[in-house]
Amino acid sequence: MIASWAVAVAQALDARNLDSKGIFEEAGIDLITARDPNMRFPAAKMTQVYDLTEKISGDPAFGLSIAQFVHPTSLHALGYSLFASRTMETFCRRIVRYFRLVTTNAINQFEATNTDFRLIMMPAMGKASFIPQDAWLATIVRFGRHIYRPDFAPIKVGLRRPKPKKNKNAFTEYFKAEVEFGCDTNVLIFDKQDMQVQLPAANAELARQNDQVVLSLLARMDREDVIAQVRASVVDLLPSGECSKEKIAERLNMSERTLQGRLAMKNTSYRDLLNETRKELAEQYISQGLRSFSEVTYLLGFSDISSFSRAFRGWTGLSPSVYRGQYLKDNQPNRG
Repeated sequence: MIASWAVAVAQALDARNLDSKGIFEEAGIDLITARDPNMRFPAAKMTQVYDLTEKISGDPAFGLSIAQFVHPTSLHALGYSLFASRTMETFCRRIVRYFRLVTTNAINQFEATNTDFRLIMMPAMGKASFIPQDAWLATIVRFGRHIYRPDFAPIKVGLRRPKPKKNKNAFTEYFKAEVEFGCDTNVLIFDKQDMQVQLPAANAELARQNDQVVLSLLARMDREDVIAQVRASVVDLLPSGECSKEKIAERLNMSERTLQGRLAMKNTSYRDLLNETRKELAEQYISQGLRSFSEVTYLLGFSDISSFSRAFRGWTGLSPSVYRGQYLKDNQPNRG
């Protein structure tokens, strides 16, 4: 688990005049090392810290207070990438895609129904301990209140933890939504319209740059994570126009056949990852309306605007100009 999360937990403890140093020492963690942005702690030890905080504080809702001390920098480049997201939907999709940077002991899924979006969090396969569930969900909602609107709230919250014997109202008050305990998964259920509004501080270029940093970090963290390595290489090589499978394989010191085989084992391919990355970046660039179509064409590594336009229409069903016009129209400020 990313060590900077421990700093937020320690600050929450200190705010209640609890002995953060003693609690972390009991769990076998040196808080001084948590100041290293590249440091990581075993999730089992952080779970022990969390259990101790609930026990010593006597407050089953203690995790909610951790969220107020989690800042974008607490999540390294991912924090900046999240804050620069185009919509809350892309914000959530970034969490799903890059959550391994925070911890490898949990996974997130993002699902759409006819009426809502659901961000689901569960332990990774074979992992018993993972990031404090209520603290993480509270952090997501808090970030949303920063980058979208102060009264942002999910429709409903589901938590795996059992219903607390006291202070259960603290959960409803924090999330400003119905909270159900003892669920199969941890889930935030969001209104679909909320998820698709253009965020005031959206910045496609800043998001792209920080996504690239995150991908590089993930690639270094796990040399076996071929998907993260390919994504990082794609983002880096796209503007050069030389983002071929051959170039990617060369960068990763393997043959094209080996690369193809390893991606197939992950149920994906170089072409799938290239298209997914291009589509996501294209939607960011086009929706903001700050770059010309020729600039976007260059940044995504297409040879000409017509090739880019055909690809974009295939992804969205709309031409870049229609998509931009429709998106900007739908997200104009309400002037009353």
